[in-house]
Amino acid sequence: MSDQETETKNEEENKDAAGTETKDVDSLSDLSELEKIKLELQKEKEKAAKEIEAGEEEEEDLREVDYLQKLITLSVKFDHHCSMWLMPAYIDCGLKYDHRLAESYANQLNTIQSFLRLLEKVDGVTRELVTKDCILKLRNVLQLVHKNMVKPLIKEVSLMKKKPKSESLDNFKTNWNERLEELQKACDFEYQVLDCKAFMIKE
Repeated sequence: MSDQETETKNEEENKDAAGTETKDVDSLSDLSELEKIKLELQKEKEKAAKEIEAGEEEEEDLREVDYLQKLITLSVKFDHHCSMWLMPAYIDCGLKYDHRLAESYANQLNTIQSFLRLLEKVDGVTRELVTKDCILKLRNVLQLVHKNMVKPLIKEVSLMKKKPKSESLDNFKTNWNERLEELQKACDFEYQVLDCKAFMIKE
């Protein structure tokens, strides 16, 4: 074999080796590109998951704030109803109104309101636990108001031969029952189920 033929053969072998090497390099670059795309997709997926989670937390927080506002409004309304209509109803019916007892219940309702307002600035487990406690306290106060002030008034009026005309009593009955319906919905929200309808004034 002449030197020229040997050189030509070597060149061809080198070309084949270079071709194989180029193919290997192309395959490797394809794989690294694929890995890069996979990583980007994974990052996007994680980012989307975080955004969804953050959105859900925000929605949960807003719902809790709405719930607190609802409870604050209810405690204010019950306090208002007792002072605005219950006392005049007693007077209209010629019955003695226990101011000291009414005041003690009003103070309890105000304390619950204060706790609920503080909870607007707190979050997490603490807020949930204290909210549960506030709902129970609100229900307990209303149970006492019903037992010691509302029920005796209704009983006395039912025993009267001549029923007194009292707009205050009518207003109190209507609003008391409506608010109890609202409180029942609040108690069924997600913390526990409490019966408040037992305190309603039956005609």
